[in-house]
Amino acid sequence: MFFNIKIRFCFVLALGFLFSADLVDAKLSKQPFIDSEVFKVPRGLEARVNFWKDVYSKYPMSQAIVHDSNDLSIVYEVVDLGSTKLSRRARDRKTDRVKAKYRAILRKLSKSKLTSGLSSEELRVYRMVKSNFKKAARSIRVQIGQSDRFKRGIERSGLYMDEIRRIFRNQGLPEALSFLPHVESSFYIGAYSSAGAAGIWQFTRGTGRLFMKVGYDVDERRDPILSSHAAAKLLKLNYKTLKNWPLAITAYNHGLNGMRRAQRKVGNDMAKVIDKYRSRSFGFASKNFFAEFLAAVHVAQNKEKYFTNLNIAKPFKKSTVRFDDYIHIDTISKNWKLSNEEIAEYNPSLRNPVISGEKRIPMGYVFQVPAKRLSSLAALYNRIPPHEKFPGQVRSQWHTVRRGQTLSGIAVKYGTTVKKLKLYNSIGRRNQIYVGQVLTLPGKGRAARERSWRKAKPAFSISNVQTVKYRVRKKDNLTKIARRFGSNVHQLARLNGIRDMNSLRPGQWLKVPSGKISSTIQKPVTKTEPVVVAMAKPVVKAKTENFSLKVKPGRQSASQSKSGQIKLANLDLLNQKRPAFRPVSFKTSSKHESHVGWITVDFDETLSHYSEWAKVSIRSLRRHNKMSRRKSLSVSDKFVVPFDRVSADSFEEKRQEYHKAIQEDFFNNYEIKKLIVRNIKKGETLWEICNDNNSVPLWLLSSYNSEKDIHSLSVGEPIVIPLIAPNA
Repeated sequence: MFFNIKIRFCFVLALGFLFSADLVDAKLSKQPFIDSEVFKVPRGLEARVNFWKDVYSKYPMSQAIVHDSNDLSIVYEVVDLGSTKLSRRARDRKTDRVKAKYRAILRKLSKSKLTSGLSSEELRVYRMVKSNFKKAARSIRVQIGQSDRFKRGIERSGLYMDEIRRIFRNQGLPEALSFLPHVESSFYIGAYSSAGAAGIWQFTRGTGRLFMKVGYDVDERRDPILSSHAAAKLLKLNYKTLKNWPLAITAYNHGLNGMRRAQRKVGNDMAKVIDKYRSRSFGFASKNFFAEFLAAVHVAQNKEKYFTNLNIAKPFKKSTVRFDDYIHIDTISKNWKLSNEEIAEYNPSLRNPVISGEKRIPMGYVFQVPAKRLSSLAALYNRIPPHEKFPGQVRSQWHTVRRGQTLSGIAVKYGTTVKKLKLYNSIGRRNQIYVGQVLTLPGKGRAARERSWRKAKPAFSISNVQTVKYRVRKKDNLTKIARRFGSNVHQLARLNGIRDMNSLRPGQWLKVPSGKISSTIQKPVTKTEPVVVAMAKPVVKAKTENFSLKVKPGRQSASQSKSGQIKLANLDLLNQKRPAFRPVSFKTSSKHESHVGWITVDFDETLSHYSEWAKVSIRSLRRHNKMSRRKSLSVSDKFVVPFDRVSADSFEEKRQEYHKAIQEDFFNNYEIKKLIVRNIKKGETLWEICNDNNSVPLWLLSSYNSEKDIHSLSVGEPIVIPLIAPNA
């Protein structure tokens, strides 16, 4: 499994007994720390901390700092990008020219022993760097300024900071730790990294699920308060293990096991750890994480000194109720007069399948709204009719296409129509499906809502409507756009020939009325996430930190263009063919009376996942597969799962939801800008390929090379690399 600057290694899988913060020494809980004593800048980190203070308070996102990655006191130039809306490619073009300029100067200085004859610029660089110019030429880096982003984070933090401080104070932890989200996310609750880290504390799924519920219907990482409880437990665990705050905070980024190795090899001095500890995954982000934190604490505590006209949000009181049943969002919307958008805003941990109505709000969920909007939620909950309360969740409805199946046969099997299957899965006129494709099946409730939406008679004519073009933005839906342009959902749908009310996607162009039209705005309709599915043919070892591609004689593919790029027109075709994981297969075991199934391990799957989905212990899974405690799973392994307590269908439903959530979240936050085809270089690793291209997830890289065994690529063999960028 490749590593990313935002990945927190699943170190806790080896420390299963530490799932709860209750195991931390009682002394830690009873003796609060004095922040000023704990978080003094260690000797040797002054230059790093000062650099990040400038990043957070001096330079906005429209400026790029060209600096030395090892000695952060060396700043060659600050480049004015002109706009924060520049694409990554345009930004890189500007900064690459500056980097090339200083690289040439440093190489010249490395070859000359005399300062005479140097230009004023070369002399300036000479005096900054002083020595080892050749190494400095290889260490030029660009950092985008963050001052405007940091200011917005300070303003947003007002909503949560008092509660977060209380959480850390109650845990006996330094309150200064509450400033850590400034480094991770600038307190933006919708923050999401390409590695799958979410929320203000940027928990990955692997770490988050040890402290919170991270599922297909609810993801508590997105809730700023619930995730703060989890962050307090994780940081407390780190400190209990390492007994050193600089290392414990760095472990939040780098992983506890990694920092334990660093501590064993180097000791507790953070400056020495940065200088002497060597690990492929201990890169620039991990080395600077503690310095970034100290800088963030300083700037946030002295915010009036660095920022003017601050408009800090005020915390609001909440009214909450714990659901004792499964409730559909339409029931809440109807009975409590809340739109889907409002429910999503007040309850950020509810994922899109719940907001769109595909899933119910689960039992045990603590629903919240501002107290000034609704009070006495418990009384309102009791008034919900019994027939609108359910004992269970709506089952996810997908079908994995198998060899020999047709759309008509699948439609008959599930009691639906070919037309609906085509509509929900964007299938063209040829009715073409492929083995391994995951089809979304129309649910009864969803189908009924769509039928009523389509049959509703609009009270207007579109024949004489003057229109302009509008490009769909992230998190847009028909309701928001209709309100923005004084229209309504039905009119927009008719103007644009929209048949599926959930089919909007960022970047899509719509016709909208150029003038206001007075009409009744219909019930809000929430956009669902793109339909994306899990991987088939997983053939890469899960642990790829030290994985080198095998060297074989290779030829350049005839399909590779001279420019090394695939035209964007081909993206839609490639995006549609992202097949599912291999389904469960069965064969009778002579050694076990139980019915066991065989699966192929897919990306991001762990023993704890299989244990949860099959409702069996990890010990039992290891026994069935003759796995020692030291052995770990690798992608493409054959693995035995006993199905005594759950059916194979139930297991695959949970498995599909897991992968679908990963990929839906990714495509809801990132888009593929273009595809690059290039040849494999000698000694190149998958980790390098993924992280050199804006942190492409390994499952995504593999999906564009599904016909290859990328566990054994040849030197010179072409590989397709998707280049990703955050959605606009």
